[in-house]
Amino acid sequence: MIYIDVALTSVQVKSDDLIYIDKAKVIEVKKQNEEKQIAKVQTEAGLYYLTLTNSTPRLMPGDWIDVNTEVSEITNPTVPHAFNFKQYLQSNGMKGTIYLSSTRVIDQEWSVRAYQFELVNWIKEHYPPLTATYLQSWFLGVRNDLSEEVSDSYATLGIIHLFAVSGLHVGLLVGIVSYVLKRLGVIQELADLMVVMLLFCFMMISGASPSIVRAASMAILAKVNSRFKWNLSSLDIFSIVFLINFIAFPLQVYQIGFIYSYWLTFCLIICQSVIKPLSPKVTFFIIPFLAQLAILPIQISQDYSINLLSYVSNLVLIPVVTTLLIPCLLITLVIPPFSLITEKILSVFEQVILVAGKYLDLRWVIGSLNLSMVILMILLLFLAGWFVEKNSQSKKWMIVLVSTFVLLEIVRSAQPTSKVTFLDVGQGDSTIIQSPYQRCTIVVDTGGKVSFTGEVTSIFNQTLEPYLLGEGIRAIDYLILSHGDVDHIGEATSLMETFNVKHLVVPKYSESERLKDVIKLAKQLNVNILTPKTNDTLTCGNQTLTFLQPDEKQANENDQSLVLTVDISDLTVLLTGDISTEVETDILSQYPGLKLDVYKAAHHGSKTSNSLFFLEQLAPSISVVSSGKNNRYGHPSQEFLSTLSTLNIPLLNTQVDGTIQFEMKRGKTLVHRFH
Repeated sequence: MIYIDVALTSVQVKSDDLIYIDKAKVIEVKKQNEEKQIAKVQTEAGLYYLTLTNSTPRLMPGDWIDVNTEVSEITNPTVPHAFNFKQYLQSNGMKGTIYLSSTRVIDQEWSVRAYQFELVNWIKEHYPPLTATYLQSWFLGVRNDLSEEVSDSYATLGIIHLFAVSGLHVGLLVGIVSYVLKRLGVIQELADLMVVMLLFCFMMISGASPSIVRAASMAILAKVNSRFKWNLSSLDIFSIVFLINFIAFPLQVYQIGFIYSYWLTFCLIICQSVIKPLSPKVTFFIIPFLAQLAILPIQISQDYSINLLSYVSNLVLIPVVTTLLIPCLLITLVIPPFSLITEKILSVFEQVILVAGKYLDLRWVIGSLNLSMVILMILLLFLAGWFVEKNSQSKKWMIVLVSTFVLLEIVRSAQPTSKVTFLDVGQGDSTIIQSPYQRCTIVVDTGGKVSFTGEVTSIFNQTLEPYLLGEGIRAIDYLILSHGDVDHIGEATSLMETFNVKHLVVPKYSESERLKDVIKLAKQLNVNILTPKTNDTLTCGNQTLTFLQPDEKQANENDQSLVLTVDISDLTVLLTGDISTEVETDILSQYPGLKLDVYKAAHHGSKTSNSLFFLEQLAPSISVVSSGKNNRYGHPSQEFLSTLSTLNIPLLNTQVDGTIQFEMKRGKTLVHRFH
């Protein structure tokens, strides 16, 4: 029997208390496009995250809109290592989400943020597309018009921070304005006052994000410090701004923008003693390097990986942005016809970004780090910096730095347990099987989402990708696709394009066009393709896979499914795809003595599968079904549930229990539920 350790099972208590909301005031519009609008709204029940699946009416800060719906608080993520939307809402003071398909504006109040959108509209009307896009992005913090492909390339290259209006932009703005005022002969006192007023205005119209508040506040305090001769150091100014920000907005310390901005600034300030003696040429190379090291622990803890070539990207591209693109855009603001030149420069720059995103991508996957490991990394990096400060000629700092990276690699590989994970992919299937110490990783099906209109939408970056990265997985030894239905193979291409897949295992007789496309991509990527027969076995790490499906061509795609047993650490799991009772009978006739521990329900618990006779012969200790909440098929069926009840077989269901994981640890099998 399987031992279930309830203490280790993550349980999210769901609240059935619904709150009725009549109307809401738009505080901040976070995103607007032709498909949907996202905003932060104020209601009588508190702040909420609003999603309006309509482009009209065009929401503006200060709008009062009809809601007239019931809402409940958001729950924790059901996939390990996935983005914690609940935590994001809480860090922004929001209690939950509101989804609307339509609404109407019932009143309008004055809001300083409305000026930001009026400026955005004015820029769109007076400047060509690319110029308008980057003026909005770099000076107003509005990225709605930036293409998804270009945005992804910026993220890959590690320079997405250019779009978080920050100290870089503030420094350039202050420097350029101060220079112009000086050339115009404005007295210093008046010039300083004008710069301070400009910074206050800039904070308001650019959205007052933590990074812009920090940078602008430090610049203002530096001006005041210089004017009144307070003799405050850079660290003093930083500390004062941090304390004021923390006291005024304590929840911001949980926001990643706040963490990056303040942490990076702090690290660069304390490194001044090392940087100042260096020549300008050396400083040019050292500052990006120090910045990359400073954010390393945070970046890994957030993204589970780093791009080893992001230093090169920052070194080359940031100077282009600061010395060419931003000055050109500022000139364009004063001389609009100059936008004809700016438009061409930005077009070339975007093409460079797209190419660089493909070739400057060397991802080093580490996996999820606990807080203790993050703190240890920070201490080691500080130790390396201390050695440099004491004696720059000493090589001790290099030893510490190399030791840090070696330690990360050891932590990634030091996973002594075996795991079988049934990922919550909604109405679909995806199973990940992991051997200890990263010796073997097998993915059986990938999930895939189909809307009621038949449109396929990707869930890869919410399910498979974060889970695999969080587990420190760099390569998939075997990707097994049971059959060609989209809910089983919809994310296969994304998986192969993101991770190194060594072998692709597919059914021999499938006629699915989608599966044919996957096989075509596999050939382009030089992935070895296997089509197993009855009783074929695969051995990988401590896993032994035995294929049980009949060799004959079946009448439909579901019955073409690969069926396999997985033996791993004394646990036997049966994976059945979408087979029907007819195939179940064939399997029993071939393997009459088949016994197992975990039965993965066929066809999501459908009534056309999972016969009483089949389950009675298998006698599993527990059954798992992968199904989506409120799915239109009614899975799992009442017939299947009655069969389990008759045979007294416990059931775990992803739509109730979230991701279900069996972990083999010290001779016990522990069951974890993420819901």
